[in-house]
Amino acid sequence: MRKSILIAASNLRRAKGQTAAITVLILLASAMLNLGLMLSLDYKDNFVRCFDNLHDGHVTLGISARDPGMEDFLEEVFREDGRVVEYTKNDALIMEGYFSYNGGEVNTEFVIMEKETALNRPVGRMEIVEEGDEKSGIYLPMLYGADGKIAVGEDVEITIGNHTMRYRVCGFLNSAMAGSHNCAMSALLLTADKYEELEEAGYAPTSTYVSVRIRDKAESEDFEAAVKNKVSARYQSVRLLSNNYELVSSSRYISQMICAGVVSAMAFIVTLITLVVISSNVIQYVQENMKNLGALKAVGYQSRQIVAGLLLQFLGVVLLAAAAGIGLSYCLFPAVNDMMISQTGIPYRLHFLPMSCAITLCVMVGAVALVVWLSAGRIRKIEPIVALRQGVLTHSFKRNHVPLERTGAPLQLALALKTCASGMKQNVTVCTTMLVLSLVLVFSALMVENVIVDMAPFINLIVGETADSCINVKAEAEEALRERAEAEEDITKLYLYNSEEVRHVDGVALTATMAEDFSQVNNQDVCYRGRFPRFDNEVAIGAKYACEKGLEIGDEITLTAEGREADYLICGFTQISNNLGKDCLLTREGYERMAAFSSISFYINLKEGTDIDGFNERMEEQLGDGMNTAINILSVIEGSARVYVSLMRVIIVAILLLSAATIAFVLYLLVRTLLNSRKRDYGILKALGFTTGQLVLQTAASFLPAVILSTIAGILVSSLVINPLTALFLSGIGIVKCTFTVPAGLIAVSGAGMVLLAFGLACLLSLRIRKIVPVDLLAGE
Repeated sequence: MRKSILIAASNLRRAKGQTAAITVLILLASAMLNLGLMLSLDYKDNFVRCFDNLHDGHVTLGISARDPGMEDFLEEVFREDGRVVEYTKNDALIMEGYFSYNGGEVNTEFVIMEKETALNRPVGRMEIVEEGDEKSGIYLPMLYGADGKIAVGEDVEITIGNHTMRYRVCGFLNSAMAGSHNCAMSALLLTADKYEELEEAGYAPTSTYVSVRIRDKAESEDFEAAVKNKVSARYQSVRLLSNNYELVSSSRYISQMICAGVVSAMAFIVTLITLVVISSNVIQYVQENMKNLGALKAVGYQSRQIVAGLLLQFLGVVLLAAAAGIGLSYCLFPAVNDMMISQTGIPYRLHFLPMSCAITLCVMVGAVALVVWLSAGRIRKIEPIVALRQGVLTHSFKRNHVPLERTGAPLQLALALKTCASGMKQNVTVCTTMLVLSLVLVFSALMVENVIVDMAPFINLIVGETADSCINVKAEAEEALRERAEAEEDITKLYLYNSEEVRHVDGVALTATMAEDFSQVNNQDVCYRGRFPRFDNEVAIGAKYACEKGLEIGDEITLTAEGREADYLICGFTQISNNLGKDCLLTREGYERMAAFSSISFYINLKEGTDIDGFNERMEEQLGDGMNTAINILSVIEGSARVYVSLMRVIIVAILLLSAATIAFVLYLLVRTLLNSRKRDYGILKALGFTTGQLVLQTAASFLPAVILSTIAGILVSSLVINPLTALFLSGIGIVKCTFTVPAGLIAVSGAGMVLLAFGLACLLSLRIRKIVPVDLLAGE
């Protein structure tokens, strides 16, 4: 062991620059890996901790009625179901509404409760996470105050139905099952005076809010569907909202899934590049130090001792760099958390995670140890006599790829190609680096084109159908709306697009969206396989849900709504993320086989330049009490999507900077190795009259063939696979086919930029050639 330590110490002293570059690469890879593990293993578990701390219900029900008979019926249902452990029901006001946020609007179902009632619920307790001195006003979910856009002490306007209320923000709340618009319902707490005032105004119906805990959270979806079936069968006119543990725990952590996936992918890419660089360095070390290795063997060193020295050298660096990388990940995590809390809406307390640290250390140490051991295999085959001849056997007939006497290329180019052809290990490292970074570049270009520059493809994929305005009217006011639409010049298209909840008899609750004619909808890509329903016995169902239940096009399923069942043929598969893939499409006649509409939503396209909010106000005045609510869809989408756009901007900037740093460090190692191995050659060339500038360009140009070819190949392959990879990445929220536009022009320009960056860095790093003086190389002769 002592001899191995001496070899390792000697190698480290002679390779300070190489050690520093590898240390930085390992530090970056370890930081990304540990950050990805923290997000994957613990960050989502924070929901479980929050859920348990607030003793929340696995199923939450919002029932727009306060009827003693119905409450007695609910208690009977809970008593008869052996899965129920405990439950709490309280008075609440439940109504669809919206308020301005993040440059747009947040539209959701509001569960409005009196503050003290909400804070003291035995099941489904809520907590105040920030509070000011105000004694009268409203408490909002904490995600709306996470970015400082809404602050304590400010006024906020809440539109409930057709009525706008103005409240002073007293603070922010946290609720596991109702703390975000991503929960299908969002809690708002009012002080006692404001709650009484709103209740007396009658803007929102008196309702019952129920939180139920069951024995097995995995059955939350089934339990929710069973309860809603029984309630809707008995009380068909009651409006019933609900969510469950599985839905909420997934929907509140979409940004965590995206960020964890990107960070983990970058960790893999940087780790792979680091391992290739380390392998190349070990092989180069063996080649350059052949005589020394032969001498060591000749004086009694064994192969395993020399290999152990290399292992000690690199593993020592890995342990220190990985530990520093883990520390760096903890420094970066607060910024990542601040960015994601605007979507999760749950406070996270940073703490030490021994499991992620252990996995990071084991992966980095194990991977480097394996690569070093495999790359050093040639040492075991070296005979001392061959090693003392610099590894050359008695006869060597290496091919001269670019004979200078016969080539027609300019001398500078010929020498660069000669260097390139003789450095196959260098080329492998460059190609691996540029190939994997090409995928990063294509992904970045795809997100810039389809998310940042133009959100429409992203919105169409994630949201599904969009329009300018959505007006929900009472069923009896439908004809009045149609008549007004015919007389309204600003309307270019009005079509029924109404969502209700149905239950799959052999499954769970599904969000059913109805239209009279699906050829009228704006987004024809919602149904990605098969076709939209045309007849009253057809249904298009979410592909993710169909896969989970083993359903195929042509199968028959039974749906139920308001206690009545009907059979439908599956005619197509859809991909909409609104309900995490648990959705279906029906014709209006198809839904009316089970139930009648009590209210109906219509989507409206308006002429370019029309003031949507002004239009909605005008329709409200004309329809009066017949209209329930009017929504500016573009504003709602902008407010919700801005979180993901901001997240994507940060991710793209981070991965591009990381990619540039990776290229720089890889080239530093390669150029440094090349200059050390060809120092004598450069001295001879200088003695023959070549200038430093010529040699710098020659050295940088020797990397260009590998850089250009691998970048082109990487971009072409990545452009073909990026949409399927993105669909795989988003499969958790119901997306199975991604149709993003691949921006060929942007990708080509970015690829050229990456090649120029590599060439510029190679030139910059090659400036060490100016320190080579021919006379110094002859000092020992």
